[in-house]
Amino acid sequence: MRRANGADEKMKGARVKKPFEWEMVELNRPEAGEGQMIVRMEQVAICGSDFPDYRGVCPEYPLHPGGSGHEGIGIVEECKSGNYEEGTRVLLWGFDRERGLFQEYVPTRDSGLLILPMDQPRERVLMSQLLGTVLRCFRKMGNLIDQKIVVLGQGPAGLLFTGALRNLGAKHIIAVDPLEYRLAVSRQMGATHTVNPEAVDVVETVRDITDGDMADVVVEVVGGEDTYGQCLDLTHRFSTVVCFGVPDKENHAGVIKLPMMEMQRRELNLILSINYGDRPYSDYSLALDWILQGRLDVEPLVSHVLPFTNIQRGFELAVDKPVAEEALKVVLEF
Repeated sequence: MRRANGADEKMKGARVKKPFEWEMVELNRPEAGEGQMIVRMEQVAICGSDFPDYRGVCPEYPLHPGGSGHEGIGIVEECKSGNYEEGTRVLLWGFDRERGLFQEYVPTRDSGLLILPMDQPRERVLMSQLLGTVLRCFRKMGNLIDQKIVVLGQGPAGLLFTGALRNLGAKHIIAVDPLEYRLAVSRQMGATHTVNPEAVDVVETVRDITDGDMADVVVEVVGGEDTYGQCLDLTHRFSTVVCFGVPDKENHAGVIKLPMMEMQRRELNLILSINYGDRPYSDYSLALDWILQGRLDVEPLVSHVLPFTNIQRGFELAVDKPVAEEALKVVLEF
């Protein structure tokens, strides 16, 4: 966008300069292309899938401005098509993922975006994005009433799995995480049992809880080779393993080793899901409905709200997880 004198308007953005280091950069404010509108960002949450770029998994640096930010809400600043009124709050998707949401203004599609209420706390409706990706899995999982379920990982997504399982009638919701403060929130979200793998043997503990039956369903929300491998030890024959954690923590292609022969012998049912799908509006609108109905209290997930210019501090909290800070979902505010 240009001023009356023809000069480009500027805005702030952020990019990963090198592994473990963000920098603020000055960018030209974007203009809307065909089928696009301009959104002024309000908040962007830091997601686990943002970690690999920050931790040095990419082959070369610096990375593109805007980074990998993708969990964001903002206000419609300009919409030439008239599909949205200026001043409307929307949940972002369909934007240019080569220049993500870690910037003040974003061009995005001018149709099909989820309109958010203006009378709700912003952090609350922002969680519609992450909850929508979680609920997407449940469309594939079938009946969960009276099921014994293990959730590996109690970060923000794992906590939402725990809360959704409570809604859908699981008998045992066994939450596993090495951080005690996360397990405390897990109990608040509805876990019937919590397990710290640094304090007890997870497999033996699950065996005791289930009277030797083991888990009907194991949900992996970490994305690590060790936790994916552990899923096998927690199952019985014909169990289901839900693969939600993105396995790109050590290599960009997400290649990990799995004990496939034993998984076949046990005839496990694998459900794979990605953090966005072919119908994000349906997933996100369902999530927003759950939040507004009070089915899930998402507010305990948001541990920190920081100014956008403190993005470096935000990633240090989210990635390093200093115990004293009790970091869960870190939100950057513009």
